Amino acid sequence: MKNNNVLIIGAGIGGLAVGIRLAAEGFRVRIIEKNMKPGGWLQPTRIGEITFPNAGSLVTMPQQLDSLFNATGRNLDEYLSLEEISPIFRFIFSEENEYTLYREPADTLMKNDLFGLQDQQGYTAYGKRSDRILDEFLPKFFTKPYRRSRNPFAPEFGFRSLRPRRSGRRVSERLFTSEELRSVHSFWSMFCGGAPSLSSHFYRMIPSVMQRWGVFLVKGGSESLVNALVKLFLECGGEIQYNSEAEAIQVYNGSVTGVRLTDNSIRMADYVISDADTAYTCRTLIDSDRFRYATVTAAQQRKPGISLFIYHMAFQTQPRAKRPLIGFNVIMPPDIKQWEQELFSENRLPSHPLFYLNVPSMIEPDFVPNDRGALSVICPVPNLNSEVNWPQESYRFRDRILTELQQYFEDDLRSGLAGERYITPVMLENSFNGFMGAAWGFDPNQEKTEIPHLPNRCADIENLYLVGNGAHPGPFLPGVLQSAEIVHQEIINSRKDM
Repeated sequence: MKNNNVLIIGAGIGGLAVGIRLAAEGFRVRIIEKNMKPGGWLQPTRIGEITFPNAGSLVTMPQQLDSLFNATGRNLDEYLSLEEISPIFRFIFSEENEYTLYREPADTLMKNDLFGLQDQQGYTAYGKRSDRILDEFLPKFFTKPYRRSRNPFAPEFGFRSLRPRRSGRRVSERLFTSEELRSVHSFWSMFCGGAPSLSSHFYRMIPSVMQRWGVFLVKGGSESLVNALVKLFLECGGEIQYNSEAEAIQVYNGSVTGVRLTDNSIRMADYVISDADTAYTCRTLIDSDRFRYATVTAAQQRKPGISLFIYHMAFQTQPRAKRPLIGFNVIMPPDIKQWEQELFSENRLPSHPLFYLNVPSMIEPDFVPNDRGALSVICPVPNLNSEVNWPQESYRFRDRILTELQQYFEDDLRSGLAGERYITPVMLENSFNGFMGAAWGFDPNQEKTEIPHLPNRCADIENLYLVGNGAHPGPFLPGVLQSAEIVHQEIINSRKDM
């Protein structure tokens, strides 16, 4: 096979998935990974014997994993064990109210006390519209290669009747009378780093995806998922070189020729696929004449999204909660509009943070042995374009989280701490090359005028491809797996054109 030498930067889910598909087709595929382990963001954190899972433990659209394994002639069940969960998320408000998302929409409606008659009608209308958006968006945009003229928020794309430029907040205010329900049903853009009042209401597809196909936990957590993909990749003939950091993607006459590593060695390739952060790839890795390319200009014109502060806590015993918790909870701030204003408009740490509260023992009992306890907090924060001095602020912010969290527990959290670890935006930039510490790549709040994700195939740099958070169709496991499938098909199609 001619022109079959593929080099992938990064052994994250996107790099592994596209590597598996290409290796199964007979390409010679090598992955270079800067760290000593694969998985990138999905590597779990450990404090002693406690394992802290991350979002990679949740699988939505499981048919994508089935498709990936089937492409190699193998069955997913031989490599991974998935267990469906319901309830899925619990939203907790300061005024003793809560909202729980269940697999079945009827359970969500009947088991939450927030719904009056008008809100019940609003919920039914919300669900029907969300399902319609999902049915149209997936085949028209999510599963297709993105071209610059194919902006899903442009009227000519075909979504005009769905009014994609309306914000999630605007839609929820029309349908619900309860402030809690308005907050929940405009919240889903936050799963991709978008502000409820700025981002399109199309993010309401997220709960529709969860309820249609279910949400599953990977037995053994994200580490099991990564290990299964690595095993499959190696079985298909792929190669992984760890502790190998890319310094530059080499381009000659508008076409990639390979990658130079930080040790000055060269890896020649017919195709280069970057699973590194998309902004970092375009701004830093494309070689010295990078500024001549429209791909680089497009990346420079897109703002980086918000970042995360991640705080893991280990306890001698599990703290007793004042209110019922499940594995995945969202602690809502007292005033969601003020929180949004402070984070997105003023670019500063909110006075009352919103945070995701995970209870590892409820997610995977084996993660927390010997009757010990653990909590994990993921908090949206500004990226490194803000004036936050994280070396000075990190401990103070950790203390603020403990103060906010304490009101939900009977036991004193500070005195019960046996170990802790936190990750700041600075660490996200340094460890994972996330530009400005952005957690989801580019800022989705600009999507009404320009889709924030870059095309998977670089238009003006031949044989350079992008997968991962900042590439089409977007972040999280469904988006990353779909981007890998699109890149695979783009390369196959490019060979047909030769």
